[in-house]
Amino acid sequence: MDTTLDAWEILQAVVQLGGFGPAAKKLNRSQSTISYAIGRLQEQLGVRLFEIHGRKAQLTEAGRVLLADVEPHLAGFHELEQRARVIASGGASEIRVSVDSIFPDDRLFEVLAVFSCRFPRVRLKLRQGTFLSADSEFSLHNAQICVTGLMSRELLVRPILTIEVVAVVRSDHPLLSTRRSISRSDLMAHLLVSIESAASGSLKQQPRPPAQRVLSVSTIESAISAVRSGLCYGWLPKYRIQSELDSGHFVPLQLPAGKTREVRLNLVCRDLSESNSEAYALAELLGLSREPEVI
Repeated sequence: MDTTLDAWEILQAVVQLGGFGPAAKKLNRSQSTISYAIGRLQEQLGVRLFEIHGRKAQLTEAGRVLLADVEPHLAGFHELEQRARVIASGGASEIRVSVDSIFPDDRLFEVLAVFSCRFPRVRLKLRQGTFLSADSEFSLHNAQICVTGLMSRELLVRPILTIEVVAVVRSDHPLLSTRRSISRSDLMAHLLVSIESAASGSLKQQPRPPAQRVLSVSTIESAISAVRSGLCYGWLPKYRIQSELDSGHFVPLQLPAGKTREVRLNLVCRDLSESNSEAYALAELLGLSREPEVI
């Protein structure tokens, strides 16, 4: 058996357009060429693909099954051809972007949705993590764009977002029972949740006092869950816990200093220029040219 993509495309056109004549017109072939290709395909498969009902040729059950099986492959081949045209014209076929997990998901995926509508042929590869290093993302994961709170040696660095982080506990946590100002020793007596991540071969972590009792977690979601359980206190992104602050389930700690912190996120790009229109457009959507926001 040695069927060709061309024969299957002819079969698909005959079915979609309702006959040999319309398929021949669409494909700019003679009707006899279309008929021969279908007959040859049936011989190679050893299966009858069409039945004649009156003046119309209709797919047999075997024809419907085989065409349904092959159509995803035809679509994939057409997509490959389109991607090849994009590459040949100098466009990007794939963009890898790494984003610190503290960046708001709703903003991120809204940006990616807009980008995908504008550049449907470009594959996006997203990597999320805590304390991402742009240098490592570029060298180890071939990222072209990185959103990170860490500094970088790369040339193009733009601040895009400042996120407020607040010290909070659950409303029944013992730290709230003291009638005086919460001291450093009070904090040391209770468990702190700390978000930590292995990056660039060393451990990156939130700042904390030495000898502090610590529960180490690897995601912001886990840190929020830990505080929600009443197990510990922690510094959490305010925008992520606003509903629990509003309901009173989480209560900010009234510390003499350091009760709020700021995480500044930067957009770091590698080899970015307006000639690389796809990567430049994604960087623009992420905030390359806008004034930094505060949330």
